[in-house]
Formats: sequence, structure tokens, C-alpha cells
Amino acid sequence: MRTLLLLLALAGCTGSGPPAGTNTVGPEPGPTPPLSEEYRAMLNAVEAPFREPGTVTARLGEEVSVGNLRVRPLAILEDTRCPIDLDCMHGGRIRVRVAVSGVGETEMDLFRILPITGGDPLRLVAVAPPRWHSPPPGIDPNAARRFGFRRGLAVEDDLRAPRPQ
Repeated sequence: MRTLLLLLALAGCTGSGPPAGTNTVGPEPGPTPPLSEEYRAMLNAVEAPFREPGTVTARLGEEVSVGNLRVRPLAILEDTRCPIDLDCMHGGRIRVRVAVSGVGETEMDLFRILPITGGDPLRLVAVAPPRWHSPPPGIDPNAARRFGFRRGLAVEDDLRAPRPQ
């Protein structure tokens, strides 16, 4: 008798519910709509420094060669950058702890130079992805951070430097 009840209970379990792979939460997600021209322009501006000659890209924990230096971003210490889809009175900042050969562990800010004894300074020139207030569909605001490093002075730095008379 117990065996018969057990078989009936098991038979009832196998036939209930939707077929495997059926979405029971809601409608199937459709294709991600294309980004607007405005969002596309914003993302292109963020990505542009990564495509400039001399820029080397690293993720957290990844060691890369920037000229004759070995650089490894270790941690994000502060990220108060203005979300890319808002207008802010202050742009905010991002501070990153990095390990640099010949220097050791140090902090770097976006666009500030790190002097290197006997060589060109090191700069953090780009960080992606940007911060978002309301990310558009298809954009993962929590994607792995990428950091762009470059050696030398920026054109803006060259323009501010005193000129010999």
C-alpha cells in the first residue's frame, strides 16, 4: 500500500508545472533597443582615451607594462565621478591604489601625474565604465573596471609649463 501511494505521489510530481526551459516569470525579453545618439556619443568620449597611442589598459589586479614600468591597479579607493548621464557642478574624482615598479604602492587620481625618478611621469588617463544615474538598456554599470595608463605629460600640461625666454 505504501509503495502504491509513493508511486502515485511521484507520478503527480512529474506531470505538474510547465515544460523545462519555459519562462514563468514574465514575457520573454526582447532584443535590447539600440543606444540613442546621445548615449553613443557619451560612451565614445569615455572610450576615446583608451584608443590613443601609448595608452595601456589594465583591470584590477592585472599587471601591465607602460613603457619600462610595471603597473598594477590594486583597488578603487574613491569613486565620486559625476554620473555620465547627469550634469554636475563638480566632476568628482576617482582615486586608485596602484603598484608601480620602482615606486611601490601609491595612490593615483585621474589626470594627475605621478613623477617617476629618471623618466617620464605616469598618468591615469581613463577609467571605464563610467558611473550612471540611470543606465540605458544593454549597459552593465557593474562591468569590470578598466584603467588607462600613459607615460609622459599631457598636451594640457605642456601648455601650462613655463616657456624658456
